[in-house]
Amino acid sequence: MATTALPAITPMPPRAPGALPWIGAGVGLLRDPTAFFRTTRAALGDTFVVDAFGYRLFAVFSARGVQTLYALPERDASFGLATYELVMKRKLPLELVMGRRNRPHDLFGGQEVEDYLEHLEEAVRLQIDELGPQGSFEAFALMRRLGHRLGLSAWAGREAAAAPHLDPLIRHLDVLDQGDSFVRPLSALMVYATGKFRERRAMRGIEAIIGSILRQRRQRGAATGDYLDRIDASFADLPTGEREINVARDIMLIHMGAQSNLYAALAWTLINLLEHPAVLRRVLDGDDALLEQCANESIRMAQRSITLRQVLRPLDFEDAGATYALTPGVMVTTMLSVTNTTAAPGLASFDPEHYHGRKLAHHVGVPARELVSTFGHGRHSCPAQRFSISAIRISIRRLLERYEMEARFHAPTPLARQIGGVARASGPCLIAYRPRA
Repeated sequence: MATTALPAITPMPPRAPGALPWIGAGVGLLRDPTAFFRTTRAALGDTFVVDAFGYRLFAVFSARGVQTLYALPERDASFGLATYELVMKRKLPLELVMGRRNRPHDLFGGQEVEDYLEHLEEAVRLQIDELGPQGSFEAFALMRRLGHRLGLSAWAGREAAAAPHLDPLIRHLDVLDQGDSFVRPLSALMVYATGKFRERRAMRGIEAIIGSILRQRRQRGAATGDYLDRIDASFADLPTGEREINVARDIMLIHMGAQSNLYAALAWTLINLLEHPAVLRRVLDGDDALLEQCANESIRMAQRSITLRQVLRPLDFEDAGATYALTPGVMVTTMLSVTNTTAAPGLASFDPEHYHGRKLAHHVGVPARELVSTFGHGRHSCPAQRFSISAIRISIRRLLERYEMEARFHAPTPLARQIGGVARASGPCLIAYRPRA
């Protein structure tokens, strides 16, 4: 889509200055996207245009503008195509995304999540056994490993979450991780330059491991009825070999869709609890509702997603006090980190009471609920929300019950250059642990 003739917007809003706004000193779009959108908004208002990377971004931050963005029908302005265009196409081999039969929306229904609770408990138990009685860990590194374990145990079978399969699967999945594209935006250029050689090699490695697990199950007659067996059954019409490859590719996409932010959410939830001892004491007393509030609040504070819709057909976009005619190719955009902490008084600080259950509390007086987002809004809400919050609750609860932890970090901050997902930290977050009395 990247062409020299950028799509038209009428009337044309103010445009971010400079021929290369993504490189600007200090607050360029690639250096610090949150600061870039924040300062550009302060200079140009709630609605403006950024021409970057060969795309025309129509940025909206008013309550009405963000509401309109989330209400756009997929047939008119596509979330899926925008995601494919800017992330998946540049990172993943095309053959991986073709012919899929099982998607996250099929996985994360209410009963399915209940069925996975046992697998999540087992995954945390394996991680605690690996940690041993005492020591130290870096929060994001440990939670990345635990996040892989949680996901693989749920949809790739218990075998995948343990030795000898876990470590090679993690190595391969980290190569395919789409999150790398928004944590390190320039990495997508390297993927393009190498023809996705490393990604295809990782894909083949995962196909071999999942194929081996399936063959061992069949030899033992050990079908368990778990999600791996269900995916396998959905490809029963395919010949051996092709069947296992397709099962593995379904698992890869499900895993990447669910895992790109889970481990960072796990890490920030633990970090925030350690930084707020009074809240931690209530959680240790058994308050799981509060623990889930902490998870949602941690995700809100660390959210760095850029929300995009690619316009597919001419449409009129209603914003605060104006209507804009958008032509195909325009990317309607907002940046969650700009509004998540500014849409109402008090949102700049961590407070679990901002949430009632998994929803923003009524007393938080935002002009529009869409201005604060953790898992999205409307039909494009993340289907993994219930699974993710359940995984965080179980994991953090079991770790805190087993260990007394001491923060060896001071006031960690989000990674400035990140332009998507839940923030990684700008530096190491070390935590020491020992048995809880």
